[in-house]
Amino acid sequence: MTKKLSVLLFVCLSCVGAYGALEFDLRVPRVADILNRVSNTTFVIIRGGVNFIGRTVDRVITTFGRVEDRLRALLEEFRGILLRGIPELGIPVLDPLHINKIEFDVNHDAARLKGKAENLTIKHISKFQVDKEKFTDLGNLRFKLDLNLTFPRIRVTGLYDVQGKIGNNFVVYGAGPFWLNLLDLKLGTTTILKFTLPAKLRVEHININIKLKRLENRFANLMNNTQVAELINKAISRMAPEALDILWPELKPSVQEQVKRYINQILENATIVNLAKRVFNIIV
Repeated sequence: MTKKLSVLLFVCLSCVGAYGALEFDLRVPRVADILNRVSNTTFVIIRGGVNFIGRTVDRVITTFGRVEDRLRALLEEFRGILLRGIPELGIPVLDPLHINKIEFDVNHDAARLKGKAENLTIKHISKFQVDKEKFTDLGNLRFKLDLNLTFPRIRVTGLYDVQGKIGNNFVVYGAGPFWLNLLDLKLGTTTILKFTLPAKLRVEHININIKLKRLENRFANLMNNTQVAELINKAISRMAPEALDILWPELKPSVQEQVKRYINQILENATIVNLAKRVFNIIV
């Protein structure tokens, strides 16, 4: 978060400058909290569903010969798990995804904010579109997996409570219900995988990029002023895509490291490694 973001925040708020020292809400939850929630659920699926996954992989391998076709088929199976869960294994429906609480505490020159979001419901995660899937043999048992997804619309609802300051002058506070619509959220990943004998698979590197086309939002009860809240909500919508572009380079290394660690923990399971070898037609 640099001076550029501070300028962006100031420009977005300038349209309401006539109200004096205005309050403003910037939502920057700890990405780790969301990753922990999703990864913990993923571990439940892996631990409880190895046999289920094995049967699914058998069916996919029998049906499709190309690795890319198998990846697309497995993503469709994953879409079904998100929507239906696996009741026989006690795995709940994940679309919608429910998160009890996310706490955040941002302390930076451009923004100092503290608060929480509770009773979160995230919908339409399963309605992703597969833009690209490509598997490349790099030689020496190293492989590259490119996967790009687009989420046309993700809906987030819940309760928020925030207080803090943007820059030196803009004080912010508010509490109440909120909703967000993230429109055309693009997720691009490139993963380098390495097999080592006798039967180990590790992620050497992962590159993650995200791009948001548009945000729609409504935070109720901002500063207990309907007119100011309306203007600030519009400012949030306008600034969100560029703010994400500015914030992501700083968030990216930490997020990539966490995702890499989670995947490698999953790959400690020898059965999962064997299934991956079959999907990718790898003989070692």
